[in-house]
Amino acid sequence: MRLFNRATHYISGFALVAILTMTVVDIVGRNAFRQPFRGTVEMTSMILVVVVFMAVAHSEDMGDHITIDLIYERVGKGAKVFLDIFSDLFTVVVMALVSYRLYQFVIRNQASGAETPVLDFPLWPFVAVAAVGAALYVVSTVMRVVLRLMGEPVNAVDPHAPDAGVEI
Repeated sequence: MRLFNRATHYISGFALVAILTMTVVDIVGRNAFRQPFRGTVEMTSMILVVVVFMAVAHSEDMGDHITIDLIYERVGKGAKVFLDIFSDLFTVVVMALVSYRLYQFVIRNQASGAETPVLDFPLWPFVAVAAVGAALYVVSTVMRVVLRLMGEPVNAVDPHAPDAGVEI
């Protein structure tokens, strides 16, 4: 699963490079040739969905999500384990609902033929990417819960590092 999430992370990176390239082409075209790149804002907003949702599961695998340590650092080890599992299970429930609702939105977009206003791209593939990304995040978080319950390291970056949250 982690290998698959790493692949989606690379997809996210390529999508980010595509946004950068389109923006540069738009700026150069607008200023040098008085001809902007048509649909840049529209494509950027759609590709941004790919950037975010294809990277979120890999971020979970790497332990890169932000945590708030205000209470966490003041409790004992047993309470930390409880808080970790509770927050992971809460994340699973919320993101499973998000993924399910996005899937329903995909179905509605396909049925209605919804398209972007400028370039007439269908919306459903981008919503489908979001649904898949949210589902991958759920699977990665469930995997983290299982690893925690088994007493195994949950951080893919450094499996020997203690999993006490990510500090900023």
